[in-house]
Amino acid sequence: MNRSRFRRRSLAAIAASVLFSSLLVSCGGDDGILEPEPPASLADLIGTAFYKADGSSVGIEALQGKTFVGIFFSSRGCPACGAFTPLLLSAYDDLKEAGKPFEVVLVSFESSAQDMFTYMTDFGLPWLAVPFGGEKSQALTLRYDVRWIPTLVVVDSQGRTVSMAGREEVAAKGAGAYDDWVAKSGG
Repeated sequence: MNRSRFRRRSLAAIAASVLFSSLLVSCGGDDGILEPEPPASLADLIGTAFYKADGSSVGIEALQGKTFVGIFFSSRGCPACGAFTPLLLSAYDDLKEAGKPFEVVLVSFESSAQDMFTYMTDFGLPWLAVPFGGEKSQALTLRYDVRWIPTLVVVDSQGRTVSMAGREEVAAKGAGAYDDWVAKSGG
């Protein structure tokens, strides 16, 4: 393929990407969060079945009454994840102790379900995980255009995006990030 033909195809791909981006609906007000049409419910967004570190499963009712859910894209083999996971765990514990309605749902980037459970066990992760490698895991990764891990996306109880920068917020403020999420969500 000659260069001009390749360039035309590249420009066409860029134009298609820009067109797709222009179809996105702004969600969340002035904070600049762009996402596809908001989900009908939290269950539509993240599913209805989750796992705990011990391999037991729970349903969507485990998220009832939670004001915010952090969707945590991570892997135990990732050095940055290894550095951030204890920070998130500390903030999570502080929020639980303070009675704040917050939960984390892991989207694992491990190579197997067993590796996901090992990660959860080794780090003592008390939160939930979407089924490894399932449809919801892939859909969430695509929806939030996850390009690196760790990534923490915070959604409200309806599944609407509150923050795409949860990692940075937790790293900077720990459990104090919760107050920022309340402010961003208008609550």
